[in-house]
Amino acid sequence: MTPDSVAVRNLTSDTPSLMRDYFSLTKPRLSSLVIFTCFLGMYLAPGVIHPVSAIISLIATSALVGGACAINCWMERDIDALMERTKDRPIPSGRISANSAVMFGVSLCAIALLALYFFVNPLTATLGFIAGVTYVLLYTPLKTRSSWALFAGAIPGAIPPLMGWTTVTNAINPLGVVLFSILFVWQIPHFLSIAIYHVKDYDRADIKTHPGNIGIHRTVFRIGFYTYALFLISLAPFYISAATETYKYAIMAMGGMYFLYSLWGHTYEEGSKELLIWARRYFYLSLIYLPCVFLLIIIFRENFYILS
Repeated sequence: MTPDSVAVRNLTSDTPSLMRDYFSLTKPRLSSLVIFTCFLGMYLAPGVIHPVSAIISLIATSALVGGACAINCWMERDIDALMERTKDRPIPSGRISANSAVMFGVSLCAIALLALYFFVNPLTATLGFIAGVTYVLLYTPLKTRSSWALFAGAIPGAIPPLMGWTTVTNAINPLGVVLFSILFVWQIPHFLSIAIYHVKDYDRADIKTHPGNIGIHRTVFRIGFYTYALFLISLAPFYISAATETYKYAIMAMGGMYFLYSLWGHTYEEGSKELLIWARRYFYLSLIYLPCVFLLIIIFRENFYILS
């Protein structure tokens, strides 16, 4: 094989395919969390899961999130070009045009909402519409205006388990609301920890974050505060008789240790390498804590509540 042919082969193999670029616009890692939490809502909901409705709901919900993410990438293309971790995304890098990206995102959202409305139920479609509108029209533009965008972004992020619940029940019940609340509160300290070790990147793009707005020390305090709030809301399934007493003790042990670790950040000086390491470790712990809570709900659920 000649050197020229090797160079051509390497260039071809290193160039992202168009399909891969469009797929990356949907932020697939986020979609995987959506599929997991949506399925969880279906699994825990009382009643019979109809396989066709369940599959359509999972695919449509994932497509809706993917479409909203593509629109988000289109809206933030100039911002993404300023940040090291996002400058190589398909739009700022020039691999996909802005017009193509937004048409792709709008089409995905429209198809997903129609599928939810006609093949699942109008309530689930309405929840999906609220999630999409909140993400695109509230959270995305608010990011460069106020650090409180974090809370707006937590709303669409917490709706998928409720959509899974309504897919089965066509109604909103207490445990469905609890699943929404757990995911809503979990997102706040989860993203605050990300903001701590990406604060310079966010500042460069003028994205308003709590570390950039109120300082890192107060952000660490808020991580502890919201971790404690998460600990309390994680106990809710027991107190609405949806989980056994064993669940309560398991959450007290696991949530208590998680809360104690959230306080550990106060032992480090602001701007220190140790604080950044703590923030990154907290972030990874949050990815373990959430599925563990959901797994405990599944294992220690009260059967009489589920069957009622």
